[in-house]
Amino acid sequence: MKNQLLCLLICGLASFAHAQDIPSLKSMDDGIHHWNLGHPVRNYARYAPEQYKEIANNFIAYQNQDGGWPKNIDWLAILPPDSVYSTLSDRYKRSTLDNRNTYSQIDYLAHVYTLTRQARYKDAALKGLSYLLKTQKKNGGWRGWDVDAITYNDEVTTGVLELFLRINEGDIHYTWLDDTMRKKIHQAFWKGIDMILHTQYVQNGTKTVWGQQHDNKTLLPTHARSFELPSLVSSESCSILRLLMHIPHPTPPVIDAVKAGISWLEKSAIQGIRIEKVPIDKTQITNAEYPYDRIVVEDAKAPRIWARFYELDTNRPFMANRNGKKVYQLKDVAPERRVGYAWYTYVPEAILQAYPVWIKKIEAEQAYTGYETINDMPIFYQELKQTLTYPLAWGNAPEKDFSRWREQARRKLLECMQPAPPESAFDMKVIESEQREGYTAQKIVFNISKWSRVPAYLLVPEGKGPFPAILLLHDHGAHFTIGKEKMVRPFHVSEVVQADADDWVTRCYDGQYVGDYLAQHGYIVLAVDALFWGERGRKEYPRYDSQQALSANLLQMGMSWGALITWDDIRSAEFLSSLPNVDKEKVGTMGFSMGAHRAWMTMAATDAVKAGAAVCWMNTTDSLMTLTNNQNKGGSAYAMIIPNLRRYMDYPHVASIACPKPMLFTNGLKDKLFPVDGVKSAYEILHKVWESQGADKHLHTQLYDLPHFCSKEIQQAVLEFFNKEFNH
Repeated sequence: MKNQLLCLLICGLASFAHAQDIPSLKSMDDGIHHWNLGHPVRNYARYAPEQYKEIANNFIAYQNQDGGWPKNIDWLAILPPDSVYSTLSDRYKRSTLDNRNTYSQIDYLAHVYTLTRQARYKDAALKGLSYLLKTQKKNGGWRGWDVDAITYNDEVTTGVLELFLRINEGDIHYTWLDDTMRKKIHQAFWKGIDMILHTQYVQNGTKTVWGQQHDNKTLLPTHARSFELPSLVSSESCSILRLLMHIPHPTPPVIDAVKAGISWLEKSAIQGIRIEKVPIDKTQITNAEYPYDRIVVEDAKAPRIWARFYELDTNRPFMANRNGKKVYQLKDVAPERRVGYAWYTYVPEAILQAYPVWIKKIEAEQAYTGYETINDMPIFYQELKQTLTYPLAWGNAPEKDFSRWREQARRKLLECMQPAPPESAFDMKVIESEQREGYTAQKIVFNISKWSRVPAYLLVPEGKGPFPAILLLHDHGAHFTIGKEKMVRPFHVSEVVQADADDWVTRCYDGQYVGDYLAQHGYIVLAVDALFWGERGRKEYPRYDSQQALSANLLQMGMSWGALITWDDIRSAEFLSSLPNVDKEKVGTMGFSMGAHRAWMTMAATDAVKAGAAVCWMNTTDSLMTLTNNQNKGGSAYAMIIPNLRRYMDYPHVASIACPKPMLFTNGLKDKLFPVDGVKSAYEILHKVWESQGADKHLHTQLYDLPHFCSKEIQQAVLEFFNKEFNH
């Protein structure tokens, strides 16, 4: 809740609502289908999908005391819960994950809470999450309905882990979770992934795929129902592979597991047959749901297909009857099971089609990790510690007179600024690209220093060039799951990241991606994550308080987090200027909120940028450092603190170092983060400096009747400013 309040404050909005989308009921289809099988006469009314509050109320009504849900109920039925319960046996009233149950209700309730902010939905979802954590086995898996074993059938285990992964990634429907619950979910997720890696079956020394169920102790495939014998399975293994491929920046063991599973699927495909439904006489129908028979037809042109079960050590496809006896031909399966069970599948085809794109991306990403902090420390902390040689310590310093050494050490302490990261050749690589209207969006990686190889978005207009270019610097927002995605519309990302970016842009940028807007008007655009945001974020999960710990840890080793962000921005500007299709005399920078601070700091620190636009960050220390201003609360401020700098210059004085380069400053009259009187005082100081150098026509300051917000009107003003100053 703390993070949410800070988000509201920084965006300057009294309240907000996420897009009013209707929660999906697709994951409920399996349970509703099984209800319908047992209730052929259904003469009751049902809620429409748009009545999501009423449907969520049904979920609350049926939730068991332990936090889970019974399975196989029509969740849309307008029926008294007692009348439904009366049709269930005691066994069917128990909570279960079978038929994609429980985790689906949790996800639906969390979505409804996002839309309504009614606490009852949050409380029910939280109770359900507690049930999932409580029922996770010591080995990391969850049991299904038919046998007490690690269960992959019906996406029992993988469904829970997919939910946990989305929460770890920052799903907007779970922002209300506190750090304690987030930590438990993070740990449970990786415990489950470790279990998956250990249950991957090894056949003659080679990793293959998985079984439907695995024994709790041996972790080997085991039986469930009488016709579900220990085996390697194709369909459920695809659910596991899909989960592993969803993990951002997977570890080498995860990558190896996927490669092995894909290899097995390729080798196990069956060619030259198709499964055909054939009509039968009514007297031969064994199940009214399946009024036909199934046969295997030889067809040389048929697409490849997979059996459901393969023998553990021979890979031979097989089937089984309810008596538990194994058979090898579909015709030898009893009619009821022949039509009532999916013995063949085309499911692996989708995974095999997705794999080449995934592995190409993974191979490109292996040059960087996707996170750069672990347990609130930078991943390069060992290298940073090695730079601490303490040359001015007493005994190490060349000065041997203690009094003179003391004077020198004190003077150095007061004037000291932390070191810059060591430079490296940029070595840019393009990971992937997407053609957009009038420009190309590229996902790239480059060396921002010897310590950090970073991902970025680069937008390149169509045409010959050279083009003017803009370095876009994202905001803080107390929102760390995304960084560069706040400025450039992401692509080839998970639905969670896409929704996160779209939501943020709606709330803070008037629904318009600034980078795409500038690219459409002929500018090359570069957007990079700052350390602690997006793919340079915290490995465990985004956590507001960790930014303070990170800052403290860096300071302990002689470096400021705010200074490090500035050094990275300088190197980003130099990288952008180095590109052959960029007009080096027309490189600008722009940012909103913390990004505005970064913009004028970069303007002051390097001449690689020739013009800058800062939206909603300029003031005086006198105005900001009060008991009621957000600046004195720590937190967000750590990313912009340069130790000792205030001993020499105030904010507008530092920004004045950019003079006489063109600058645009804007702010909102209703911006509670930056008092208007302080904004006006800072602008007055800036104008005096530019006037003294005969460059006042290149300094533009503007106040809008807005809160802390980067509106489309402001974005247009930014575009017009760069167009004018760059003659574009």
